[in-house]
Amino acid sequence: MPNKLLPLLLLAPLTATAVSARDIEARFTTDKTNYLSGEPVFVTLTVNNRGNEPIWVDFKSPDMPLLCHDFAVEVSEAQSAHKWGCGAAGSCGRSFKEVSPGASITLWQLLNREFRLQRLGAYTVHGHTTMVVHNQNLSESSIIDQFEVSDTLTVKVQRSNEGRLKAAFQPYVEELNSPDPMKRSQAAVAITELAPPFLEDALVELTKSSYAYAAISALRKADTLKTREALAQIATGTGDSMLRIEAIRNLGRTNDPTYLPTLFQLMGPDNKQVQNAAAQAAGNLGGPAAVPQLAALVSSSDAETRSAGANGLGDAHASQAVPILIGLLLDSDANVRQAAVSGLWLLTHRAAFENNQWPDVSSPESSAAVHLRWVRWWNSHRSDSEIHGLTDCAPARSLE
Repeated sequence: MPNKLLPLLLLAPLTATAVSARDIEARFTTDKTNYLSGEPVFVTLTVNNRGNEPIWVDFKSPDMPLLCHDFAVEVSEAQSAHKWGCGAAGSCGRSFKEVSPGASITLWQLLNREFRLQRLGAYTVHGHTTMVVHNQNLSESSIIDQFEVSDTLTVKVQRSNEGRLKAAFQPYVEELNSPDPMKRSQAAVAITELAPPFLEDALVELTKSSYAYAAISALRKADTLKTREALAQIATGTGDSMLRIEAIRNLGRTNDPTYLPTLFQLMGPDNKQVQNAAAQAAGNLGGPAAVPQLAALVSSSDAETRSAGANGLGDAHASQAVPILIGLLLDSDANVRQAAVSGLWLLTHRAAFENNQWPDVSSPESSAAVHLRWVRWWNSHRSDSEIHGLTDCAPARSLE
């Protein structure tokens, strides 16, 4: 039997309408209670319209705007699976969801994408959101009602092995070809987010589908020889440049230094976006070993190439990169100077703040003053300054 939450508590209607509070029901469910370790766990919110008029629903999840979910889930016994990069940001493009008379809509989240369910045993899952009901598909339309949806599920994680886990994933592999778009989407999310290594063939095939962007990241997560080679093939291919760039970024996160020469090759001048992505990936993957190649970029007569080199140096987690970036604060191009400011922050967690404002490097004159402050600081702290990487971002502190 599905693991179900009680129907939501309906609050008093805000305005008179043909659709009454009694006509709307919502509940959370999971497919079952017991799951294998590593098996996809989907939490579903189903909204039913038992009335005679259509409604349009908007969801105000407590985790917005950090996340773009229609509802929030909390698992107090598990750690969050999210790792936010330095300066990561985004926005949520949202629209109302129509629920026809006598019909329902289903929303879902993959719990394993949000939380690390690594411990065997029971987890308490709290699902909640605010559901705002409108009488038209217009942001300025009247609000019919507003409901709080909140309750608790129990999910139990059991010991597993590769054979049992393969069997658990097989229905998702089959549903990649389902005529139902929601089933296809759920299957693709389950496979690409969890990326079990034994599904490497399915992941490679997904890079040729509409789920290619997510599949490319999944290749890196699966981390097999075949998936890493597939990343390199996409990165060096002639396909969609955005997919190539995503493959390059993930190749730089594989921790496999055998692909560093490939990234160096991609740092050529033919495609500036590819060059920049390859420089950053090379810095991330190669660290100090990549600094000489990145330093060669910053000596170029082309400003975009110098910016790419500066961006790569900022990702290199290498003290050798700091004096090169300090020198770039005097570059003739303002974009290169700004890339140097960002790179120095990433490496040292420091910035030459001026009255609590980020340093002004918009002009050669202001940049010269910032350069002088960095030279003095580095001369005093080069031996004791901790150098940071992309995985340990923090707010910048002042040089003084």
